[in-house]
Amino acid sequence: MKYLVTARPGTTTIKLKHGARLFQATKKWVSAHFEDGTFDCHYGFSDLGAFTIVNADSHEALLDAILECPVYPFFDWEIKVLCDWRHIYDKNIQYFKKLAG
Repeated sequence: MKYLVTARPGTTTIKLKHGARLFQATKKWVSAHFEDGTFDCHYGFSDLGAFTIVNADSHEALLDAILECPVYPFFDWEIKVLCDWRHIYDKNIQYFKKLAG
């Protein structure tokens, strides 16, 4: 399954003395997930937030991966399940044909 995972800076701030170390560890964490095929893409926002397309076999596997992120406690996370666009369009075409009679 594919998920859109968005992280935005939360209310708990990263102490300056830990920031570089935490983001270095997070960079390694992201790279490792690209290497093992867990991540399709990962883009950052100018406010230090980011979004990622994640491949996971289950919701629990996704949760496990996110909880391993070194900056996890400092961000607010949003997760959306993704569907193949063709499936969604086909279902909507069928739906509107049915409504139109």
